[in-house]
Amino acid sequence: MSYDQEAADALPSSFDIGGLSNALMNPAQAFNMLDQNGDGRVTEVDLKLLLEQFGIKGMSAKVLAKFIFKKLDADHSGSIEPSDLTHANGILSALLKMKQNK
Repeated sequence: MSYDQEAADALPSSFDIGGLSNALMNPAQAFNMLDQNGDGRVTEVDLKLLLEQFGIKGMSAKVLAKFIFKKLDADHSGSIEPSDLTHANGILSALLKMKQNK
């Protein structure tokens, strides 16, 4: 199984991407929402916490956070920049489509 398919499978069947997509529409606002401790960095842990707020729990949240973080951390700095978040909705949409086509 590919890493992409593993991440798609981690999405709960009942997951409504709409709320999370709306939250990520404005990269600067999404960054502030993700950076809950205000340190100016968004880490994989921050992303996992956001996924949990949208109902993705346990191992699913961990797998998805790792996958999405790896896709978004364009410069491999270990943190996500606001500009990196412009691709988040596309990543989520692709995963959802992959899950639905399985």
